[in-house]
Amino acid sequence: MTLNPATAAIIGTTLGAVATISGALLTQYWTNKRERESRVWSRCMTVYEEAMIAVHRLGDLRSELRRTGNWPEGTGAAVTDSHVLAARLEIYATTEVLGAHWATFTAMRSWIDAWEEWDNQEGDNARVSESDELWRKFILCVEASEESDRVFWITLRKEVRGGKGEIRRQ
Repeated sequence: MTLNPATAAIIGTTLGAVATISGALLTQYWTNKRERESRVWSRCMTVYEEAMIAVHRLGDLRSELRRTGNWPEGTGAAVTDSHVLAARLEIYATTEVLGAHWATFTAMRSWIDAWEEWDNQEGDNARVSESDELWRKFILCVEASEESDRVFWITLRKEVRGGKGEIRRQ
């Protein structure tokens, strides 16, 4: 088969057009994907910041309870907010961060339950006393919760900063 100049020009033009369109489509695809990842990462960072703040607030509440034995006024929202935060983390967090948060959440429920059990006990037990078995149980739950918070903070910081301790930028 011989190729005349008109056919060669049509084939060349067609190949050029296909390459141009393919290049434009691939560029658009990768640009859209990168923009989406950037938006998701931005939202994820907001949720991670909220998680860090919530865990610190609950830690302050836990410390106050450990010190005084009395639930401070107006702090119930901190516990309620943790449920909203858990839902947001389920959307944006990695499996590792979600697992660490679940451990923190479970430990939080344990010290709250232990405190309620201690607070609702009947009798003339000394308040905030190491001689009270239920108070010792509460203290053990508090210590376990503090450790789970520490693991959560490390996991979260590792996620945010990436492999070598540097902050990941999108």
